[in-house]
Amino acid sequence: MTDLMAILYDYVQLHRTPGFLDHQAHRVLQQTEEKSLAVLKKHLSPEGRAALERYQDACWAQFALEQEAMFLAAFSVARELR
Repeated sequence: MTDLMAILYDYVQLHRTPGFLDHQAHRVLQQTEEKSLAVLKKHLSPEGRAALERYQDACWAQFALEQEAMFLAAFSVARELR
């Protein structure tokens, strides 16, 4: 991603994306995720918790890549429609 695209991506993430987000559904999912994670961590050994944290880091990295790809694809389509 170029510097300009990164700036646009950051702007969209901070200022535009929240307007398209179903905040109530997001909050419910976030609460469910937090409760489930707490229960899971409680039942894991220290090694299991470390493995879970590595897994979560990989999931977040993959999610970030997918979000960037989605942004670039939408930007590309918007340019073509212009």
